[in-house]
Amino acid sequence: MVRRLRERRGAPAVAVMKVEAIRAHAPGFVSRIGMRNPNPRLLCCFRCFAMKGASSKADSKKADSRLAVKKPTKKEAKAAKDPNKPKRPPSAFFVFMEDFRKEYKKKHPSNKSVAALINDFPAYGDLSGWSTKGYMACPACNKGTYSVKLRNKICYMGHRRSLPKDHPWRKDRKHFNGKREDAEAPISLTGEDVLSQLEKLPTRIPGKHNNKNRKRGEEELNWTKRSILFELPYWSKLKLRHNLDVMHTEKNICESILGTLMNVEGKTKDTVKARLDLEDMKIRKELHLIKKNNDKYAMPAASYVMTKKERQDFCEFIRSVKFPDGYASNISRCVTATDQKLSGMKSHDCHVILQRILPPGIRGSLTKEVREVLTELGQFFQHLCCKKLNKTELEKMKGDICLIMCKLEKIYPPAFFDIMVHLSIHLPDEALLGGPVQFRWMYPIERFLCGLKQSVRNKARPEGSVAEAYIAKECLTFCSMYLKGIETRFNRDDRNNDIEFDDSLSIFQQKCRPVGATTLVNLSPEDFKSITWFVLQNCDEVDPFLNKHKEELVAAGCVNIEKQHKEQFPTWFKEQMIRIYKDDQSAKNESLYSLACAPRRCIKKFTGCIVNGVRFLTRERDSRRKTQNSGIVVDGNHGDETLSFYGVLDDIIQLDYVRGLQKEGNIVSVRVDGKWYEEDSYILADQARQVFYINDPKLGKNWRVVIPVSHRHVYDVSEMADEDIDADDVLSVENGVYQENVTNDPLEVGLGEIELLRRNDLDQEDIDDTIIQVGTRMVDATDLDDIDELDDTMVDYYSTDEASENSHGSEDEIDSDDES
Repeated sequence: MVRRLRERRGAPAVAVMKVEAIRAHAPGFVSRIGMRNPNPRLLCCFRCFAMKGASSKADSKKADSRLAVKKPTKKEAKAAKDPNKPKRPPSAFFVFMEDFRKEYKKKHPSNKSVAALINDFPAYGDLSGWSTKGYMACPACNKGTYSVKLRNKICYMGHRRSLPKDHPWRKDRKHFNGKREDAEAPISLTGEDVLSQLEKLPTRIPGKHNNKNRKRGEEELNWTKRSILFELPYWSKLKLRHNLDVMHTEKNICESILGTLMNVEGKTKDTVKARLDLEDMKIRKELHLIKKNNDKYAMPAASYVMTKKERQDFCEFIRSVKFPDGYASNISRCVTATDQKLSGMKSHDCHVILQRILPPGIRGSLTKEVREVLTELGQFFQHLCCKKLNKTELEKMKGDICLIMCKLEKIYPPAFFDIMVHLSIHLPDEALLGGPVQFRWMYPIERFLCGLKQSVRNKARPEGSVAEAYIAKECLTFCSMYLKGIETRFNRDDRNNDIEFDDSLSIFQQKCRPVGATTLVNLSPEDFKSITWFVLQNCDEVDPFLNKHKEELVAAGCVNIEKQHKEQFPTWFKEQMIRIYKDDQSAKNESLYSLACAPRRCIKKFTGCIVNGVRFLTRERDSRRKTQNSGIVVDGNHGDETLSFYGVLDDIIQLDYVRGLQKEGNIVSVRVDGKWYEEDSYILADQARQVFYINDPKLGKNWRVVIPVSHRHVYDVSEMADEDIDADDVLSVENGVYQENVTNDPLEVGLGEIELLRRNDLDQEDIDDTIIQVGTRMVDATDLDDIDELDDTMVDYYSTDEASENSHGSEDEIDSDDES
């Protein structure tokens, strides 16, 4: 990569990176989107959080032992024995939402409206009034939710309903649930349809009433209450009132996949009861439990479960992964060597693993069908989380996710399909209505809550601590706007801030700032000629002189023109510029004259540089770090073909031109032992894009999988005028967690058949006869009566144990080494 730098005295300079080029090529697809909104819209989030250190595990250690032996008073003992005592207080959400409604109407003018709500799935049910539990747990499918009662849970399958009517999978009984699928996909309800359902809902008193469970009427469906948000006059007119959180959806799906792949106890979906469910459904007989003579059962190994050796290799693969600076946290810390499992993963860790690490990590294991469907699922979320989404691409993704879910149904047991797995089929529809996910997921909310948790100094008065910290921050922020000559959050440079130069030549205008120690080196004659010729070739202003010199050689009838052109042009160009500069000493001619005089032979070498907001380090310096910033990809020409050349950064060189103007101011795997163009190993700084390499478990030690990097602080600003953008065709947002800029590679989902569900290379697992219980057989949801729990509040799901899980999945440590 090449970039223009200067010395302290202002002499023009050029930064050159020397790389080893490795040939590889990956097709690219670019789409863009833009978004305009004339009136302000508010996106609200309601979230509960526990203070730092308030998890159940921590509390059990810090609890006061005197509280455990304290005797209750007579009044307390009498109240505890009262059979009519309430199990819990009435829903605090009713009180809170009423205050929110009054304050919102008072403070916000009519031109500001709530565009949508974003919450995790349990809070979705509390705010919408639709219970996210039971047989109709999907709020998007509503009464059309397909659910089946298994022996110990409810599963949500039936994704063949979204296939075309003539699709062959609709008639496939063997590989699915043993039935033919003729039903159609449920239609999304409008606001008027929802209001008509709520009119049939009887009036209820908030809270749970003891010993008063009753059957829910058919007309009530899964509604628990009428949301207070419907009092807003425009709420029923919104097409997207509540957003499904992509962050939590990715986290739950990733944990289910990893838990099943690695057969983690308590996390795997391939259990004894899951095998009994297959027997109840009379499908996949090769996975049924096998009765032995000694009153035990054998559990055949499934194709979606890794062997012990494969688990070891996968853990070693995760441990070897190094990300670029600011890309992700150190995921290798999540690997447990003794248990051969992943633990302690945050939501962003699951985001990176599902989209980037899992597809190449399973290349050398499992069956082809399992690898393909998991790769397609990761690519789906990768395209969904792009900063720019194309409507045509989203329409295609709606069909792709349907095929992916159907392929998962053919491989995984029914117990795998909980409600969070099912919700992924509705994400493209919400992206069409709400745009890119960067303002519709919980990452910004979790970061904000992390700041609130850190502001709590007095755990006895958490509300007061948060309020005082917020007021102090607002005061400091206001005062800092009027402080001159002092570094504040408003004028502080970014960590990866580059330098911009103003010069008449493009070769000296590159945004590059060297970092690290400086080493002075004298170039050899061969290297000096090579690098001088490279700089002249890559300067646009020198192109007319290059063409003129080549024409003179052709007219003179020289033999081997290219060789003569390379050897004679620097001297010829210098003679031309001496003559031109004598007649016209303009700024451009002065810069060209400086370029023609060649750089000094004594060059400066650096171990790192920052180019266009991205940090690069040499391979030698990178080898001592936990991150990886030495990967390079450059587009170049090989004959008449344009290819992507992948390489590793060797040196960063600054060339000084002392007579210059004085001023202040989809899976790509490459073989690393094969190199191209070793004699032409230099590139300009602005030609390079950052990638990082991870080991290829399939092809061996000399192969690396290439992962491109998209930085959230780097924006691709369009040069088009606003009037050239059709608002009906494009929608765009730039913000958020690391994701792709565009959907580079179209997602292609195949229709491969499942050949083998059972692994013959593993021994069967023996199951004791006492574990096999008859239990409840599988039944359809329509055959059961749903018991109504009058009110599902935050108390239901935000217990002490679950608070620990929520704290575990929050974004407190999302950027342990990547916040830049």
